[in-house]
Amino acid sequence: MKTFKQLDIYWVDLEPTKGAETQKLCPCVIVQADWLNTDSATLIVAPLLPTHKTWPFAVNIVPSKQNKLDKNRHLNLKQLRAADISRLSNLQGKLEQSYLKSIKTALTIVFGLER
Repeated sequence: MKTFKQLDIYWVDLEPTKGAETQKLCPCVIVQADWLNTDSATLIVAPLLPTHKTWPFAVNIVPSKQNKLDKNRHLNLKQLRAADISRLSNLQGKLEQSYLKSIKTALTIVFGLER
């Protein structure tokens, strides 16, 4: 079984979808904690969508050698998905640790948790 790590970026097939859910094959970041990734059949992921956004639940990401993204993207924490590991294909790269604080802040906003 593959070892999946928090902040890894994989291409994920999000079809089938309904309504306003993020569609198609797109890069997603694993946001689930590493200890939950061991022997898990599902992973909690968030899609990396094109362009930067000013939404409080979005984290803007710039391309780098580590994340290997092709363009500016935003991590949409309002579109979290539990994805079966069979939906994950190619490893794209790894999101830098420097984004983790912003991800936690966005998740706090999404879930209405106190800071």
